[in-house]
Amino acid sequence: MFDKLKAAAGVAGLLKDLPRIQEKFVQTKDELGRIQCAGHSSCRRVRALMNARVELLSVDVDPKFAAAASSDAGRAEVQQAVTEAVNDAIGHARREAAVRVADAAREMGLPIPPQLLSQL
Repeated sequence: MFDKLKAAAGVAGLLKDLPRIQEKFVQTKDELGRIQCAGHSSCRRVRALMNARVELLSVDVDPKFAAAASSDAGRAEVQQAVTEAVNDAIGHARREAAVRVADAAREMGLPIPPQLLSQL
């Protein structure tokens, strides 16, 4: 019985703080849009730039490497390198987002399970 009362009090507290919580998460979302995360291919000839909202901003390919795309084998190599760079950038962006969201939640006293953050 007391557990239910504690839970109800916790929910009431969250509802009271809802405007502040919403404002903080809007600020965090804006911050994630400004954070840039770079990813590279294993050959280091392709670089992908993404923000922490996991939006691709740009892909840079070494010009000499891109010239190799005129053949089928070269095209496959360039495609693989672009894929690697984008996936690397996604990983960096997700990790950065998880850290920033966890920090924002901690500042507001909201317990967010680590397994939930790992799914960002």
